[in-house]
Amino acid sequence: MKKFLTILMCVFMLFSVAACNGDEGGKDDGPIVVGCLQDLTGPTSSLGKSVLKGVEDAIADINAKGGINGREVQLKTYDTAADTTEAVNAYINAVTVDKVHVIVGPPIANIVNALKATTADYTVPMITLAVDPKCYVDESGKLYEYLFCAQPSTVTQGSIMATYAIKEAGIKTIGVFYTQDNSYSVGLVDPFLNTAAELGQPVAEANIIGYNSSETDVKTLIQPLVDAGVDAIYCPNYTKPLILIAQALSDLGYKGKIISGLDGAPAFNTQFGGDCSNLFFINNIDVYEEKTAAMIASLGDSVGAPNKYFLGYDSMQMLGEIIAKVGTDGAAVAKELESYSYTGLTGTITMDPETHMPIKSTPMFMYTYDYQTAVMLKKYPEE
Repeated sequence: MKKFLTILMCVFMLFSVAACNGDEGGKDDGPIVVGCLQDLTGPTSSLGKSVLKGVEDAIADINAKGGINGREVQLKTYDTAADTTEAVNAYINAVTVDKVHVIVGPPIANIVNALKATTADYTVPMITLAVDPKCYVDESGKLYEYLFCAQPSTVTQGSIMATYAIKEAGIKTIGVFYTQDNSYSVGLVDPFLNTAAELGQPVAEANIIGYNSSETDVKTLIQPLVDAGVDAIYCPNYTKPLILIAQALSDLGYKGKIISGLDGAPAFNTQFGGDCSNLFFINNIDVYEEKTAAMIASLGDSVGAPNKYFLGYDSMQMLGEIIAKVGTDGAAVAKELESYSYTGLTGTITMDPETHMPIKSTPMFMYTYDYQTAVMLKKYPEE
C-alpha cells in the first residue's frame, strides 16, 4: 500500500511540474505574449509608434486567422522614452513580470546598445531594428544569443549610399556631417567613407565634421562644408536633426545634394515642409509596388514613418512563423531565428548566423524627391 501511495504521489508531482512548465516547447494552449519596447514619447517617438502600429496590425492579422497553432497572441507595450535607463527597466519588467515570450525592440541604436548586456541574463529572443552591428556583440565581438536585427546593417546601407552617390549620381566631392553621440549616425560613417575610398573618391579629412546632439547651432557647425563647395553632404541622422540640417543648409544657400539614411524617407518630406528635391535617401520598401502602395494609402496619417511600420509588421510575422514551427521555448526560437528566411512586405529577409542581421541580398532602394514626391532611383542588390 505504501509503495502504491509513493507511486501515486510521484505521478501527481510529475503532472504538477508539467502543468507549471507546460509552455516549454510551445505545447501549452495559453496565450503567446509579445512585448514591444519602443520610444513612444520623446524625439524619436514617431519611429517607435510606427513600429508598434506594424506589430499591432501583424498580431491582429495572426489572431484573425486563429492565432499561432490555435493560441491567441497578446501584446504588451513599453515606452522606453528615448532613455536608456527606462529601456532597461522596461525590458526587465517585460521578461520577469509580464513573462513575454518574445520582444520586438526599437530602431534606436543607443537604446539597443544599452539593453544588449541585459538580454544575456534572460532567454527571451528580441528582434530590433537598430542597424549598428555593435548592438549585437560584446566587447570581444561575441554575439548575444537572443538579440537579432530585422533590417540590413549600417555596413550594407552606408556602402549602398556611397556607391549610388559616386557611380550613379556622379558626385565628385563629398562632406560628412554626423552626430558623435548617436550610435546610428556613427555606425553609418565608416562604411560610407570606406566605400568612397574604394571607388577612388576618398573624403578629405577636413570635410568630415562630427558634433554632439547638444550642439544646436547647426548653421555654424556645417558652414565649413558649404564654404568648401562640396557637391554633396552626407548626413546620417534621425528625422528631427535631419530636418534641422536641411533647413540650415537651405538658409545658407547651399546648392549641392544631401545624402541621408532611412530617416530621409517619408514622412521627412511633409515634416520638412519645403522642396526636398536635393535629397537622396535609402529605404527598405518599394513605395510603388502595388500591395505596398495600397497599404501606405490605407494607413494615411496614422503612421509617421511607413518604412518602420513595414519592418515592425514583418518582424512580428517572422516571429509568428518561427513560433508556429518550434514553439515558444526561447532557446529554440533563437536557434531557428539565427538563419531563418522570411518573405514579407520588405522583401526576403534571410538572417546571417554570423551577425544576427540580414545578409546583403536583402533588398534596399535609393530614392530622391520631386519636390515632396518620392522617386525611386535604383534597387540594391540589382537583380
